[in-house]
Amino acid sequence: MNYELKISNAVEDNGKIDLARLASIAESINKIAEGALQIRLKGISVTKGRKKESLKRSLKVTLSGIEKGSTVLKLESEKFKDTLNHIQLDIFRSESQVDLQEQTPISLFVSSFKEVTEKNGESELLDKTLLKELKSFKKAFLNENESFIISNEGSFDSLELDKKSFDKINILEEETPSPEPVILNGIVEELKYSKLRVKIITTDGTINGFLSDDLSAEDISPYWGKEITITGINHYKSNKTSVIEIRKIHEPSSGDSYFSKKSKKSLSVEDQIKNQAERKSTNRLSEIIGKWPDEEKFEDLVKML
Repeated sequence: MNYELKISNAVEDNGKIDLARLASIAESINKIAEGALQIRLKGISVTKGRKKESLKRSLKVTLSGIEKGSTVLKLESEKFKDTLNHIQLDIFRSESQVDLQEQTPISLFVSSFKEVTEKNGESELLDKTLLKELKSFKKAFLNENESFIISNEGSFDSLELDKKSFDKINILEEETPSPEPVILNGIVEELKYSKLRVKIITTDGTINGFLSDDLSAEDISPYWGKEITITGINHYKSNKTSVIEIRKIHEPSSGDSYFSKKSKKSLSVEDQIKNQAERKSTNRLSEIIGKWPDEEKFEDLVKML
C-alpha cells in the first residue's frame, strides 16, 4: 500500500530531507511497527534475539520517492496477509487481531499513536517499551512549528503529530510501571492451545502467564493441577493490566511467599498534563492482571516470531 508522510513547515528546503533525520524516522517507524505487531501476537512488545527473515519481510517499509509540498515522503508497505503464510493467518481471529491481515507496518505505526489520542492511552496494546518508542519519535522534529501528517488511500484517517502530541505519551510512559520480578504460588489450571500459555490460580485470583524462551511445555506439564511456585517478570500495559513471563518453575518450599505490589494508578492523562498531580490506588496484583490479547493458537505465534 502507498502512504504519504508530509513534514509540514519542514526546516529543510521544500522537497528535501537531511539523511540523519531520514534515518531517525525510518528507525522509529520500524521499531514502533514491530512492537505493535509483537504486542498483538505475543502480549508484550519486547523482542529477544534475531528476527526471522519472514518477520523482517513483514515489517519492510520502502521509501519510493520524495516530493515537494513542504517535504513529502512516499512510502510503501505490504499487508500482513501478503507477507505471512496461510497457517499463520489462521490465528488472526481475536479482538486485537481481527483486522491484522489487512494491516501494514505503517498502519500499525499510526494505530499505536491513535491508541494514545483516541483511547486516552488506556490500552492493552501499549506497554512501557512501546511507549518509549513512541516517545522517541519526537527526536524526528527539528523545531516547534513542524508537524508530521501520515495518510494513505483512504484505509484510515490521517494522523497528525506535533511536539505537543507527545505530552500524553510522556505521562503514560512515566506512569506505566516498568517490568518487575514476581514470585507467585498457585495451582496450574490451564495450559492453553500451544501449552506455552499458562493460567495459575492463586489466593488472590487467576493469573495469566506465558513461558519464556528458556522453558517448554514439558517443564510445566508435570505440575498440571498441582501447586507450584513460579518466578518471572510482570509486564504492565498502559491500562495497568499485566501479563507474567514465567522464567522458573519449582515445587513450593517453606520459604516461598506471595509477591504483592500496589499498582500506581493516577489521574487521567489530561488532568496530569494540567495539574501534574498523582493519585494512588489500592489494587492488588490480581486486580491489575489483564486478559490475553488473543484466544487462539499461540504455538503458531511463537513459530512466526
